[in-house]
Amino acid sequence: MRPLALIATALSMAANPALAEDTVNLRVMTFNIWYGGVQVSQRELVEILRASNADIIGLQEPDGQTAALADAAGYPYVDLRRHIISRFPLFDPKLGERTDTGQSVYPLAGLDADAPHVWAMVAPGKVVALGNLHLTSDPYGPDLLRDGSPLVEVLQGETDSRLAEIDPYATGLEPLIGNGTPVIVTGDFNSPSHLDYTEAAIGLRPAMTAVVPWPVSLRMLAAGFTDAFRAVHPDPVARPGLTYSPGFPWPVQRDGESLDRIDFVYTANATATTAEVWGEPGNPDVDRAFPHWPSDHRAVVADLTVTPIDAPAMLAIEPRLVTEGTSFVARGYLPGDAIWGVRIVSRGGDAATGIVTSVEGLTPTWNRAFRFSTLGLTPGPWDAVLIDESGTEQARTRFSVIAEGGKPTLAVTTPKVKAGDPITVAWTGAPGLKYDWIGIYAAGDPNLYNYLAFAYTGAVLDGSMTLTPDLYYQALEPGDYELRLMADDHYVTLATAPFTVTK
Repeated sequence: MRPLALIATALSMAANPALAEDTVNLRVMTFNIWYGGVQVSQRELVEILRASNADIIGLQEPDGQTAALADAAGYPYVDLRRHIISRFPLFDPKLGERTDTGQSVYPLAGLDADAPHVWAMVAPGKVVALGNLHLTSDPYGPDLLRDGSPLVEVLQGETDSRLAEIDPYATGLEPLIGNGTPVIVTGDFNSPSHLDYTEAAIGLRPAMTAVVPWPVSLRMLAAGFTDAFRAVHPDPVARPGLTYSPGFPWPVQRDGESLDRIDFVYTANATATTAEVWGEPGNPDVDRAFPHWPSDHRAVVADLTVTPIDAPAMLAIEPRLVTEGTSFVARGYLPGDAIWGVRIVSRGGDAATGIVTSVEGLTPTWNRAFRFSTLGLTPGPWDAVLIDESGTEQARTRFSVIAEGGKPTLAVTTPKVKAGDPITVAWTGAPGLKYDWIGIYAAGDPNLYNYLAFAYTGAVLDGSMTLTPDLYYQALEPGDYELRLMADDHYVTLATAPFTVTK
């Protein structure tokens, strides 16, 4: 054993999941929390998360608040690339950050197309796959129908926007569904369900002008998913289950607001036993009401029964961005209750010859974890490697160390930028949140909304990419500009880098 970076006390943390031999009961919540929960009251938001008693919660619009909300609500496990908080350990199926190149569709930002999911170990050695997403909001189909747009045009808009986003996401999950893996996807889909726009429901609301085959819900059905709420409440007239909108905030509605069910818990290879809508008081369609509902969306809470599958080799580092002088936890699992270990190597390093520090020969216990210090680990990118008893690599994940007191950095690496040229940028110490992004601004522009171009970082902690002219809203004329590294689809500036465009 190499003790250089090992804190003397190992952590063997036992959770208390349902330990049924076959089936496991899970309580799942999906909740768009309206820009981090600060529009009304983050304290009241946390109270709702606690009251849900959910095992797994998918958050939309967390704006960098996922980890803080998980801590406040008592959830020990967090996936910042999918904005999922959980009572069960979470393990990324690949390297812990996006490895696909180029920009992706919105719900896959920060994720590889063949791994939209994260594993949740819901019983010893048993896992289910979790996804959480947010689809683009415009053009919004119910508004268009309400205002008289022809159905064919509305469906074409859905096809061009949200179907184009959900199709590759669903494609990435179909192999899991096909092999019997329980898959649970939560999200704000910004699109209604074909199960709601039936003949009997025509005229129920202004947008319900016809039977509508909404493409997104049909694509989820084709992938093998079931709409948990509609499985429990099959009559859309008796139980509309509207999730948008309870008001801005409750219970005031904006004039002409389209009301619909656009927040879903989708399941595959699972059975929904209950499904509820949570929201504002005074609404007969709300199953549980709270005095000051803190969001412009209602939440959906569903109870599910699943038969989890055998877990693959898995490794997680918590947190992924580690401050120099602090510690981090390595959590691992090998199938068959095998002896395992963890080796820390430089990014891409050989797990046999490039070991900086390691812990080896670990006997298997439920949810075993070990705490490392950063002693001997210089700031920058690192890999953690899961090994078996023979020292053979079984899984690998990425993490980064940032200097004590350090901040994210951003730099333009293109020597000279001419009008119409691409710009290559590099960064270090980004938080690794799903929707971290880089924007181009006119130099010194104080208005954070005035970005001239933007691209997502892929939730990469230390990386680089090229901003190509096709990403720009307008050509960059000669002059002074700056790049800004921004956090999680919001407008918190983490780092800046000036550059000049010449003729």
